[in-house]
Order: sequence, then structure tokens, then C-alpha cells
Amino acid sequence: MEEINVDMWEYKEAKAPDELYSGGVGPCIVIGAIYGRRGYMIHEPPQGDISSFIEPFFAGLRKDIRDVKKLKIYVIGGEIESGGDEEVRSSRNAVLDKIKEHGFQDVERVVQWCPTNHTQSMRLILSEGRAEIDQRKLFQKD
Repeated sequence: MEEINVDMWEYKEAKAPDELYSGGVGPCIVIGAIYGRRGYMIHEPPQGDISSFIEPFFAGLRKDIRDVKKLKIYVIGGEIESGGDEEVRSSRNAVLDKIKEHGFQDVERVVQWCPTNHTQSMRLILSEGRAEIDQRKLFQKD
């Protein structure tokens, strides 16, 4: 088993028994998917038009998926600072729109946006066909 790190600006695919791992994210958005024993993960910072940057992820799914009912999609990140951030909100919406655009709106999915002052990570455990999402509060100085 190899742990494959998916860093910012990266898209990677893997097969069981390997695992895909996002590392810690806040405002970055990570989309992961499991289909059978295959995994897909993309890690992108929020940006004006994130939809063009996440398209390779969805293209990868489209080429492999034969039975959409067996697909699982996971989304984390997209932390919005307490003052709000339109770029992050726009990126969140673009991800959800892409899921619908590619016909994956009815698949099993978990969307867990990162709360303010937290960090998250995602691990796709392909040999078990499941994802682990970890969320931790960041340390604050008084």
C-alpha cells in the first residue's frame, strides 16, 4: 500500500490497495471520488473560475464510470473567513454545479465545508471503498 499525497494544484488517480491523501486544507477545495477499487482526488485553491481547473477530475470520472450508482463523491475545504470571501463562495458553488453538470447529483456524496478557524483532510481508503475526513480546530492565541 502506498499513500499518495495530492498537493495543491494536483489531480491524481489510484487503485487499491493505495490510498489518496489531501493533506490539510482550509480555503482550498478537495474533491475525492471512489468507484469500485479506483480513487480520484483533486486539490485546488479557490479562484475566480475554478470550474476550468476541476474539469480534469470530472473528465477522469466520465471515462471510467459505467454505473453511476456505484460512485461516491466527497468534498471538503472551502473555509470562509469570518468576514466572508466571495471567491471561496464562488468556488464552492462551481464545484456543486460541476457535480450536477456531469450528472452526478444523485450519487452518494458527502459535502463537508470547512468551518472558520478549522482545517480538514481527506483520505480515500480504496481497499475498503471509503473516505475518512478529519476536521480540527486551529489553535488561537488570546
